[in-house]
Amino acid sequence: MSSTVGDVRALLASFVQSPWRDLHVRSGSWSLFMAKADGGPNPMLARAGAAVAAAVAALRDVTAPHLGIFSARVSPGTEVQVGAVIGQVDKLGEATDVISDVAGRIAAVLPADGDMVEYGAPLVRLEPA
Repeated sequence: MSSTVGDVRALLASFVQSPWRDLHVRSGSWSLFMAKADGGPNPMLARAGAAVAAAVAALRDVTAPHLGIFSARVSPGTEVQVGAVIGQVDKLGEATDVISDVAGRIAAVLPADGDMVEYGAPLVRLEPA
């Protein structure tokens, strides 16, 4: 490992003195990217960003049917089926069930119990099955 650190330091010193604007090196299980101010974008971040974007795009929000006070009936990690009651929104003493329209796993419950929510506000984030 120490020889790898020494190699990277030598590579960095050479890179600083070179006319190159950016450098991407892959060797075995590691990858290194260097760029000067006018260099290119980091390709490692682009891949990570694409993976994060794909994961976020796969999530599905269940939203509030109307303004009211929210109370959850599920917690993160709970598996739900289509039609499961995942919470309620109370408006002037009248509770409306919030129903899941997809099967999956609860990734997050966004408002806390007792929070006022607006129409269309995301209440629960699901990872569809």
